[in-house]
Amino acid sequence: MKVENINGALREMFQEMIDGGAKKRHVCGLTLGAQNEPQFEGFVKGSDFGIKPLQRLINNMGYNFNIIIVPQDVDNQVTTFINETNQEFLDNCKAYLVDQLSDENAVRSATIAKTGIIADVSNELFSEITK
Repeated sequence: MKVENINGALREMFQEMIDGGAKKRHVCGLTLGAQNEPQFEGFVKGSDFGIKPLQRLINNMGYNFNIIIVPQDVDNQVTTFINETNQEFLDNCKAYLVDQLSDENAVRSATIAKTGIIADVSNELFSEITK
């Protein structure tokens, strides 16, 4: 599978979830992280992710991101294996997101920016306020 195919499949999956009632912010938090909403917005509108955002997203889904470079005349078995492995990731990614989107604690945790001491203090204050 080529990177543009992965981008297209992820975009289609995310758009289906959003059209089905999931909040775009929640899908973003669970995939790229809460602080990446502008990048996620651009992705949903048609801009492709580069290597770094794809790597972050794939790692957040519990997978490793590896690049496989093959000769142009590669055996069909290799291409089939790569496509099947990537499709398995996409299927599992969708199941994971559906599960996580129904878990309020997971959504809450994923949509809070986690950057430095200010975020830590803010989270502590929020916890104290909501008790």
